[in-house]
Amino acid sequence: MPQAVTEASPDLAIALDVLNREFNPGEPITGRVYRHSHVVSSEALVSIKLYGRTKVRVDYTTNSGNSNHHHTVRSRFELLGSGPAFYNTIFRGPIHIPPDGSKPPESWPFSFSLPFGPVNPQSICEGAHNKQKHSFLPIDPPDQITSHPLPFTFYTQIGSRYYNGIEAYVEYVLEAEFFEQHTSRFSSSPSAKKTATAVLPITIRPPPIPPLHPDEWRLGRFVKREGVRTQRLTPEFADSEELSFKQKTLKLFHSSKVPKYSFDVLVITPGVIQLGSVDPVPFRVAAVPRLGQADETSDEVRELERTPTVSVVSLRMVVKARTEVKVGNSRIWDRYTDRMDKVVEWSWMWKEGEEGMALPVWDRRMGSGANAGADAGLKGEGKEKMALGEKGQFMDEKAALKAGMSPDTWGAGGGDGGGSSSGGGGPASGPTGEPPARDIGAELGLRFNPTELAYNGGPAKLRALLYPDFMTYNIRRTHELEWEMVLAVAKETVKVSNEQVVRFVAPWT
Repeated sequence: MPQAVTEASPDLAIALDVLNREFNPGEPITGRVYRHSHVVSSEALVSIKLYGRTKVRVDYTTNSGNSNHHHTVRSRFELLGSGPAFYNTIFRGPIHIPPDGSKPPESWPFSFSLPFGPVNPQSICEGAHNKQKHSFLPIDPPDQITSHPLPFTFYTQIGSRYYNGIEAYVEYVLEAEFFEQHTSRFSSSPSAKKTATAVLPITIRPPPIPPLHPDEWRLGRFVKREGVRTQRLTPEFADSEELSFKQKTLKLFHSSKVPKYSFDVLVITPGVIQLGSVDPVPFRVAAVPRLGQADETSDEVRELERTPTVSVVSLRMVVKARTEVKVGNSRIWDRYTDRMDKVVEWSWMWKEGEEGMALPVWDRRMGSGANAGADAGLKGEGKEKMALGEKGQFMDEKAALKAGMSPDTWGAGGGDGGGSSSGGGGPASGPTGEPPARDIGAELGLRFNPTELAYNGGPAKLRALLYPDFMTYNIRRTHELEWEMVLAVAKETVKVSNEQVVRFVAPWT
């Protein structure tokens, strides 16, 4: 089961023509096999092969009442098979390398052509035990297997190998072997004896995707009603540092004598994020006052010339990677084969004394027509192609996952969802009828890279590599974005949070 690691010695070593190069499906892999150490043989053979595989190991523990039992189940798919296209004899004949180093080391060139997909349907079907339920991708009829994309290099380990854990990876490996002619005292005929081995894992990149246009972010809306109740909403107590005991008591019991301000928090977030993009991730926030007669805003707040200012004082983001695996055993519980793990955990907080990131103030002079436009923007009628649930999740993508659809079939395009992101420090105006919002993502310069989260305060390291979403025969990788904001209104705070499915796609370069 262990993942292949580099093995090299003076007896045998593999080197690529371009050191540490990463390859795309369809590209040639070229390099040389070297021998430095002393050898004398009348007949030697050097071979090299390329193999690719996707492997899963699941460890879990069950309890029978008196004792615990440890179980290990595995699955494995050979992506390239064992045909002659991926096995070459690159030298056969006599060889002599003196021990004093008077001759340069022997070397032999090799070349392989990477396919665009699996080349041996039979080996894929054998990996799934010829049953569709043991593969995420369709294997029946087998003819379609060669059209599946070749998965990129991947590795993850969640939990413990000795308790409840998952280890899953996709690897591509070059392996060279050196054989010498050997004569046994028990046989008069010579035989080949393997005397050295070299191993070199290579990296296959995700297929590059052109930079996403603003309308390909698949922006989605999240709306939540919030409200604050405090005497500081009125100009008389706006600058009060400390409320009196009586004021605190009235506030504690939600007295109708304490002014209340009710507003909707609108958050526009992306459903698709491109790794390594030069454009910041849009994260737009707006506060829309609820000033109608049916709303809970107090009369004294409605009569103010300008609505109270709502500021963002902190923002926290967590990206969770979901790894689902198949192990050829239908009796194992889903909780052992479907695991979540935090990849990114980042937070930003404005320092004490700062006003925070104030959201655009709703100008009362806009009149009731502005509120009507805001309502239309919040509802997003005719604009969203992604259905949002009560908690703001992207329900169609979750349904697609449950239906076994590949993330690649969802497409990067979607509804316009709110227009382009703003690169400046002011409010970002959305489409007609949508309230002005502040693009925190653009102002903080949020960018996701495979190894770090970049922002204006400096890069933040990730807990693990951030891979694009993908699906192969026994591994499926998707992501969820969890965010939490603290908003301040008249020195009172409210907390808003949400979780949503988000799709990460490969970089352009």
